[in-house]
Amino acid sequence: MVRHVLSLCALLLVSGCAWTSEAVDVRRQAVPVVVVPGAKRISVTVIAADARQEREISHKKNGYGMRAADISASNDVIAEIRSGIETILADQGFLPGGNATVRVEVSRFYNTFDLGFWSAVANAQATASLSVTAADGRTLYARIYTGTHQIQVVQLMSADNAGTALRAAMHSLLRQIADDPQLSQALLQANPPSAPDPAEPVRRPRGRPTA
Repeated sequence: MVRHVLSLCALLLVSGCAWTSEAVDVRRQAVPVVVVPGAKRISVTVIAADARQEREISHKKNGYGMRAADISASNDVIAEIRSGIETILADQGFLPGGNATVRVEVSRFYNTFDLGFWSAVANAQATASLSVTAADGRTLYARIYTGTHQIQVVQLMSADNAGTALRAAMHSLLRQIADDPQLSQALLQANPPSAPDPAEPVRRPRGRPTA
């Protein structure tokens, strides 16, 4: 009986106000990069799309592990990821413009709280597909990136704890993009090779007029 009461108290402590919705600001952290040689020859436009099935970033759970109140982002997390990629490319030396288009589709940006006996675990995941297209229509690169982060021993399934886990997952996602050498190499191929200058016609010496 005592054990059952203690277990119930622990679950109530973890779940907190399970039916009260919350919102949290999820901002990116700076991602240091190195300059890519030749990047100043290429101009890039970054566009982002929201392909998530759930627009909330997490949900609370009640003491029985059932889904409860929504946890939302108070800022536009898709715009935040796009801005992070723009900053990465600019710091690498790429210019803004239309030689290449980087399209990013965010398919998941979510934190799941998993209940334990005395606490919960926050499992955050940020997943995005990225493609590079040259101005002449050539597809230069495509890849899916996933950043994850886990926080053990969460004492409250709150917006703050969900936001902390998701900030780290976003940073992991952007770090992977910044560290991908194939992405920068693909961008360097955005300009088609210039055609060789046409050869000048050979000028033949005029022959002497015959008598």
